[in-house]
Amino acid sequence: MKKFITTVVLPIAAMTMIYKWRYRLLNIILDNDSIRRVSVRAAMGIPGVRSRLLSRAFRS
Repeated sequence: MKKFITTVVLPIAAMTMIYKWRYRLLNIILDNDSIRRVSVRAAMGIPGVRSRLLSRAFRS
């Protein structure tokens, strides 16, 4: 029973809490300047994301 709790119940509870507080966690993470820089660089390295963001930023 203890193994069932640690392998099934605890991960489901953790995922539920992360999902419930996802925006609060994201705000806490992106509040740090260095983490924000790394995440923006990583996102801009993805061609699809970069093209969509740049096309929206420089619409004519």
